[in-house]
Amino acid sequence: MKKNKLKVGIFGISGCAGCLLTILYEPVFKEITKLIDIKSFPFIKEDSYTGKFDYVFIEGTVCFEEDLKKIKELRKRAKYIVALGSCAHVGGVPSMKNFLDKEKTIRFVYPKYNHLKSTDPTPIKKHIKVDYYIPQCPPNKEEILEFIKSITMEVSPRVSRKIDPVCFECRKKGNKCLLNEGKLCLGPITLGGCNALCPSNGTECYGCRGPYEDANIKAFLELLKEKGYTEKQFHDKVRSFAGLQFFEKEKGESKWLER
Repeated sequence: MKKNKLKVGIFGISGCAGCLLTILYEPVFKEITKLIDIKSFPFIKEDSYTGKFDYVFIEGTVCFEEDLKKIKELRKRAKYIVALGSCAHVGGVPSMKNFLDKEKTIRFVYPKYNHLKSTDPTPIKKHIKVDYYIPQCPPNKEEILEFIKSITMEVSPRVSRKIDPVCFECRKKGNKCLLNEGKLCLGPITLGGCNALCPSNGTECYGCRGPYEDANIKAFLELLKEKGYTEKQFHDKVRSFAGLQFFEKEKGESKWLER
């Protein structure tokens, strides 16, 4: 472990701030403050630090030009950028705007921000280089802590390595397949690492960790059709968190959404 604590900044752009609240979960926060020097964090200290960071964690989606300006400035000040949670990683719930009436969405969802110049909601990796990802909505507390322990010991964080799909984790736990129970579960094509949290509690996977690297979307669609689902039902489901990335996988294209 480094003798001098890493200088860390934790920031949020457009989003619900749930990822920031996850870090503030008492046992986790007590542990990470022993390991790192938090220079900026909107919930606990005034953002008066103007120096460089070793790591910057960013939660939220780029929805406005102000978001874009902020992350580009943080990229210049940080050695490493960490996308924290689904919104920063794959666009999250705000990215649903890309598939809806954009004017109505701005008017009804963001009435307090109508004076700001909006943009199509996208994950931060479209705009800046991202070094690490901590996925999920909200991100797993233990995964955050494990990541911070790894960087302080200068070892490769587990979240940066190849992980099996959620479906694999379900099988390891002996869960019943929700697809066979009449639920449209995205576990077979979604990046694992969550220990099949939702399916283990009887709730189908919504793909909040983004598509599994080797996901075969076309084959999965054929499976869904055999079970009586339509392509529209599938598309409506994947839009919940990572529609942009799932649709690129489906088309076999990859422009800027690579992990």
